[in-house]
Amino acid sequence: MNLLTFNIALLLGWLLASAGGILLNTGAGLLMAGLLLIALTLFSARRFGLYLTDQKEAQPKDYS
Repeated sequence: MNLLTFNIALLLGWLLASAGGILLNTGAGLLMAGLLLIALTLFSARRFGLYLTDQKEAQPKDYS
């Protein structure tokens, strides 16, 4: 899966979840949509971010 397909799938999933939450309760739906967006962003950056960079750059540098 390339990066564009992954981002589109992530966006569509977030839109479906937020639309369902907003239909039930507007305030709680917006709150949960915002929290879900933050959680998905942090999770995907942590989980899949290392695969998109060079592994040599992902290693901490030794300055001693």
